[in-house]
Amino acid sequence: MDKLDYADQRCLVVEDRRPFLTLLKGLLVSLGAKKIDTELSADLALKACKKVSYDIIVCDLHLGNDRKNGFEFLEEIRKHNYISPSAVFIMISGDSARSMVLGSLEKQPDDYLIKPFSQAQLNSRITRAKNRRLTLSSLYSLIEHKKYELSIETCKHFLDVGTKYTAQCIQILVQLYWLTKQYDKAEEVLQRQLNERQIQWALSAMARTQLLKENYIDAIDLAKQAIESSRNDVESYDVLAEAYLKNDMPNEALKYIKDALSLSPLSIERHYTVCKIARVNKDYETAMHSSQAIFELSQRSVHRNVNHMCSYIRSILDAAEYADNKKDSNRLKQDAMHTLKKVRVEAKESIVQKGFDFDIFEKLVEARLAFLDNQPSDSKKALEQAQIKIEQQFSQFPISLAAESLKSMLDLGDFEDAMKVRTAIQDQNIELDSNIQNSMQNAFMKVSTQQKEYITYNKQGIAKFSEGQYQSAYTSFSEAKKIAPMNIGVTLNLLQSIVKLLEMTDNPEKALQQECKEYYRYINSMPLRKIHCQKFENMRLDVEKVMSSPVV
Repeated sequence: MDKLDYADQRCLVVEDRRPFLTLLKGLLVSLGAKKIDTELSADLALKACKKVSYDIIVCDLHLGNDRKNGFEFLEEIRKHNYISPSAVFIMISGDSARSMVLGSLEKQPDDYLIKPFSQAQLNSRITRAKNRRLTLSSLYSLIEHKKYELSIETCKHFLDVGTKYTAQCIQILVQLYWLTKQYDKAEEVLQRQLNERQIQWALSAMARTQLLKENYIDAIDLAKQAIESSRNDVESYDVLAEAYLKNDMPNEALKYIKDALSLSPLSIERHYTVCKIARVNKDYETAMHSSQAIFELSQRSVHRNVNHMCSYIRSILDAAEYADNKKDSNRLKQDAMHTLKKVRVEAKESIVQKGFDFDIFEKLVEARLAFLDNQPSDSKKALEQAQIKIEQQFSQFPISLAAESLKSMLDLGDFEDAMKVRTAIQDQNIELDSNIQNSMQNAFMKVSTQQKEYITYNKQGIAKFSEGQYQSAYTSFSEAKKIAPMNIGVTLNLLQSIVKLLEMTDNPEKALQQECKEYYRYINSMPLRKIHCQKFENMRLDVEKVMSSPVV
């Protein structure tokens, strides 16, 4: 191992406890380091990394309660390119719990040291990592700039000429083939490796490759072999879960993703997978707990986004909707309201985001709760109030309010509005997180039959009305309203048809006139969006005239 000259290395030490901070700095000084910065928190360290390009960063995992930790610090400096491809990041911790160690390794620091450790151990880890980073710096730089094809050629060059970092190059090459969807080439590389000897990472990577190639049975067999060889192989549990899900075995998928989570519970991506698989199994409580974990894990990290909060509240309401009994449902509904109030007070930073309004979201939650309490009229009023505010405040439909809006729209039979919102979201070409995608997809699937029937009847009614066949239009619109009794659009269509029918006779039917009054009162009681308001105002006088006509 080449000896490292610390004198020209710019070092950063991040540790929240001053005595250990001083100790770490002393160890680096003893190794010859002359340029050492120290910070007591990840936030201060981030500011330092914006200004200075460090060669070596030594960071503690735990940096104080309710503060950004070492995981989150590492993710953020990588995301914002505050750390160069040749820089070394060493994570240290006094926590030797398996979940912490595996969680740290998943974040892929250059090395991980458990306290206490000696100066010689620290030097060995830093030197080994630095030599690897310097030797492969051109490769790391190309990957950082997402030049994957050049990265592949560079990786192959290192392997052709020979390097002591052959194992690392092979692993990187396989990951590059995955990124570029060259799965057959990844399989070839891994097969050569496995033919030489059964290496754990290669076995697990081969399972992942078979999953990507949609060879689900092979993926399951290989992942099980990998787990048999190492019970702590989290990646193989992930592969098993995904493969079982793709192979239409959701119960098995849930079992293995829960196993993965018990080994390493700090991965946001893994919690997303739990949510997806749990919902397929209709296990909404598990989905709720992982949605909560996503929200909490993201709070101080680069992943912080108001959508995580929205998904968490929505998951509580989903659990309430599908609860086994009324008592549990009521408890969960109270939890949703309590969490909403708590978030407003305690997580102010997480709810301040462009394209989001907390008051509107609160109104959407109110709509959902009213529907769950079997109060569709109150639910509809709250939904319309929310949509009116969205129209007033946003030029594009906000992603963060889409899933909850769609859920209530579809529950209440506002099928046209739901489809317009879905199209508006798709037109924005924004990648949605899997919780939002799943929520939207499931909401549409749940009402797909009613939606098709409603659209058919409503279209028939519109066609018949335009042809002057008002009785047939009335019949079609009535069928549509039976499917979607809260739908304002079809109620207005029905009202128009009734007006025409009443205007055509000198002897209006009492029942038809009564129906007209009922729909008039309903429309009058609702907050109306522009399109509905204009249509209602245009027909109001005609409606009031036929309602007041004497019945013979």
